[in-house]
Amino acid sequence: LLAQEPPVGVKDQSALLKSPDPKLAANKKLVYDMYRIILQGGHADRAAEFFTPGYIQHNPNVTSGRDSLAKYITQTRPKRDIKPTLDFPLISLVAEGDMVVIALVSYQDDEEGKRYANTHFDMFRIENGKIAEHWDHVAKSKAALKFDPNVETKEKRA
Repeated sequence: LLAQEPPVGVKDQSALLKSPDPKLAANKKLVYDMYRIILQGGHADRAAEFFTPGYIQHNPNVTSGRDSLAKYITQTRPKRDIKPTLDFPLISLVAEGDMVVIALVSYQDDEEGKRYANTHFDMFRIENGKIAEHWDHVAKSKAALKFDPNVETKEKRA
């Protein structure tokens, strides 16, 4: 018996990239591509394509600045092939004004070591076609400096 209904991703991630407003569609694609290339693919060397130099970070485990983010990505995940879609089950991608919110399924272990599905939220502010600011709900943790979320994208990984 589950305490909640586990979140699930959409079947067609590309459908979430659409918007009748070209600016909103571009902002959503920027965040989606950044997730695929930087966060999932580990290609920190491409950070300048997606982030402003003065990028503001509100995650307590990473300092502000594009170079600091690139260093964090290099420390926490290897470079992987860039895939056309996210391995993380994508729940939603919403843009309004210069803000984009992405919701993804993430998997964690409970106190008994049992895996359960949860939802991870990130919010980004876009400025002149690049990500200028980021918020999420991640708590401060020394483990975050070694944690590669891409290993946790499936319910069970070998």
